[in-house]
Amino acid sequence: MLVKSWTCPPPRITADRILRVHKYRDVSSIRPIIRKAAEEVTERVLDLALPDARYIHIPIKSLDNRFLKLEHGITFESEAFQRHLTGCDHLLAFVMTIGPALDETVMSLVEDAFEPLEALFLETAGWLTIERATKLFATHLKAEYASLGYKLSLRMGPGYDYPAPIGDGRVTWDLWQQKELFEMFGEKALPVTLSEMCAMSPKMSRSGVFGITKKFN
Repeated sequence: MLVKSWTCPPPRITADRILRVHKYRDVSSIRPIIRKAAEEVTERVLDLALPDARYIHIPIKSLDNRFLKLEHGITFESEAFQRHLTGCDHLLAFVMTIGPALDETVMSLVEDAFEPLEALFLETAGWLTIERATKLFATHLKAEYASLGYKLSLRMGPGYDYPAPIGDGRVTWDLWQQKELFEMFGEKALPVTLSEMCAMSPKMSRSGVFGITKKFN
């Protein structure tokens, strides 16, 4: 199966957004040293982050109330699929990262330079960057597949919980199924690796899936 690539320039993150994540509600009253640290981080992250994704789609063989079976023998298990993937005929998987440079810089700020505030703000900026890059990537995918007459489902990922197909409860897609998600790419080189404990490296990485269905379904 063809593995496609996608990249984009790092999206700009504002100092106010970083500060609000850290519960600074009234940004006008923040001490100058704090604001300066946040502003400097917004520039630094542009030099450290490089959004980079790989994605692939594989035909869905069957879907019942618990198991999602793909061609080539891969099976996912979660009750959440019934609600969100019914009617889809392909599954698109992706892995994305903003690269290792930001992780390494945060570690250096903590261990070598002892700049805990800058390290904290830079790590926050990293998470905000990959969050924004993921949204940009989803927009790209929706446009790409819309041009072919398809639409995408809700984005899903191992380790998250979703509304149950029946009732008001929630059901989880087990984090351990990251392994099966990565197996969808076969032996293709990826910008993200997976540990035995299903932790992704670089730390600032994302993975997930979309269901694909014809627009007229």
